[in-house]
Amino acid sequence: MKTKAYPEQPPILDLVKQRGFVIFNDGNYDLNIIALRRLDNRQHNRFDDTLHIVYKQGDSWMHEYCECTTDAGTYWLTKKDYRKDGVAVLIHDQQARGAYKIGKHRGYKALEQVQNVSIWRDNNLDSVADYNCSEVHKGVYKCNIHRASTRPNGSTYVNKWSAGCIVVSKNDDFLRVMHLAEKQVLSLGYRTFTLTLLGYDYGHDDNRLFDADCD
Repeated sequence: MKTKAYPEQPPILDLVKQRGFVIFNDGNYDLNIIALRRLDNRQHNRFDDTLHIVYKQGDSWMHEYCECTTDAGTYWLTKKDYRKDGVAVLIHDQQARGAYKIGKHRGYKALEQVQNVSIWRDNNLDSVADYNCSEVHKGVYKCNIHRASTRPNGSTYVNKWSAGCIVVSKNDDFLRVMHLAEKQVLSLGYRTFTLTLLGYDYGHDDNRLFDADCD
């Protein structure tokens, strides 16, 4: 994951507050888990979104981020016998408070959805994840946060990796996410995690969210 330390709150937290959501700062490793969904120049079936983990460490704020997808892959979007009401599409903007815990996804440790999130359903069977395509549904759909391939370079295409989950493309990045989640539990005893999912126009929104000198 790319990482940068800030003496003050990172700009991405300003975006969270501007969208009307809360930020978390109860102590070291109180994680703000933020997914930015690309709204401009979308690359369908690709990992073209970003997952951000922001937290306090001592006197500094840490901002780490990596590639992910917030959309289902083409395999599920076009699968005629999957389900009649369509594939889950997580709604932006939303803040799903305490909706995740450290659990399992297909037998390995991941962030498992355990409380309600809001979704649309896409059932037109084309290869594009559609937004605002149906009524809003709220529930536990196992829209987990997990990895794609364990290959060193990760996965290029989403395909079967997501049927509505948030999926990190590279395993090393995902392992870092899980390490930070475990640090929150050890540091603060907080066992649940909030997901903030925001729609983001990479061409027009504030590019300070992605500093060029991140390591």
